[in-house]
Amino acid sequence: MIRRGGNVKETIIKAAMKVFARHGFRAPVGLIAMEAGVSKGLVFWHFRSKRELIVEVARRALPTDVIKGCISKGLEGEELLKCVGMNYLSKYGSKEMRALLINTFALANINSVVEGEVLRVCGKLLNTIASKVYGNLGDESIVKVRAFFGALLCYVLNPPEGTSQEDYLRILLKLFKPYTQTDMHSVS
Repeated sequence: MIRRGGNVKETIIKAAMKVFARHGFRAPVGLIAMEAGVSKGLVFWHFRSKRELIVEVARRALPTDVIKGCISKGLEGEELLKCVGMNYLSKYGSKEMRALLINTFALANINSVVEGEVLRVCGKLLNTIASKVYGNLGDESIVKVRAFFGALLCYVLNPPEGTSQEDYLRILLKLFKPYTQTDMHSVS
């Protein structure tokens, strides 16, 4: 059982994340309650429905916190990409978070709220990164940022044998490095 004074709602969310990572979003609320050490009724006291709990877990499974955290530091250019890359690889380094991310992508096809969250990450937030890294929202900048995230996702799903996270990120940063003023003058 949870201790008095603890944040029960947060305990339930963390338990739901573990259960949904193992069993998918179809897992029964009773299993979540058991994992949290609370009654099923208490779960529904904090969440009006299982759907509401699922949406909260799905939101946390997305890299929104990673992106917003790096943007809030005022980083730009390569430093922003590096921050996002390091924190993304760290967040999805656990099997649990990888499973939740994959389940969230699948859920987006049938849950309009989750679909909206995924679209916001893949739209507005990635566009913000493109603007801060490459200085514009041209097609090339947007595609580069999306390709960067695709490469990060591929690493966490199936890391290349013998390539550490650090080496992988270093290579990615080299591939997606923003142009500097010096680079632009040397092209002319």
